[in-house]
Amino acid sequence: MVEISRSRWIFVIVLMLLIPATVRAAGPADGAAGAETEQDRSKKESDRTKSQGPSGTVVTEQEEAQISQPKKMPIYRPPLRGAPSGRVAGGTRGLGVDIPQLCALVPEHVGLTVNQQPLLYYFLSGPSALPVEFTLTERQAVYPLVEARIHPPQSAGIHAIDLADYDKQLKSGIQYRWFIALVPDDEHRAKDILASGAIELVAASEGLKAKLKQADAAKAAYIYAEAGFWYDALADISEALAEDQDNRDLLRQRASLLEQVGLSEASKYENERAAAQ
Repeated sequence: MVEISRSRWIFVIVLMLLIPATVRAAGPADGAAGAETEQDRSKKESDRTKSQGPSGTVVTEQEEAQISQPKKMPIYRPPLRGAPSGRVAGGTRGLGVDIPQLCALVPEHVGLTVNQQPLLYYFLSGPSALPVEFTLTERQAVYPLVEARIHPPQSAGIHAIDLADYDKQLKSGIQYRWFIALVPDDEHRAKDILASGAIELVAASEGLKAKLKQADAAKAAYIYAEAGFWYDALADISEALAEDQDNRDLLRQRASLLEQVGLSEASKYENERAAAQ
């Protein structure tokens, strides 16, 4: 028994001597783990802290994420009135000549405006040396209100027709149809490349007028689009672009508006212009 007790005490003593050594050996590993945790925290803090912006200014990560996000696009909400008007797009099949695609920049339904002398827009996919003819008619009228030639050349892109140039005003509550045509052969008008759309003048509500009172052209385009006034939304974005022709955000906003009503070719053209800037 004495031998057993002596052996047991020797074991206990050795164990007591080994335990501090084990703890000391484990200490540095625990310290490394602590240092790693601190490093991770430092990295996270660094990620949240400031970084240099493109202009050399200091921005936070949250601000940087906001900068990289695309600008808000105008949302066109079609008016809940009337049936589709049947937008007509110009075709060139069978002519045997290189003629650009022509389209009136209008929705499928009757587009609305608050302007008695609105701007009417059309698109050419390429340049053209052909005469362009513009016609405006009242629905079911026998004779046109306007019939005019626009002399070439015409460049590729979006073009505007201003009714003020023809001293004509729309009347409220009347639907009008307008036509734009490329004329390859004056002797054979059946060969015309024709596009058309419809428009109606509607009085602006007091609420709409209040929203527009303090808005510039770019902001007004959003307001008009939201209220369902196609012609005015497109005109105001185009006005803003006329003052800043290389503005990528405005080009993309106009492209978005066109895409929303199915005008994919014109929208693609605008997006390509934006990408080239």
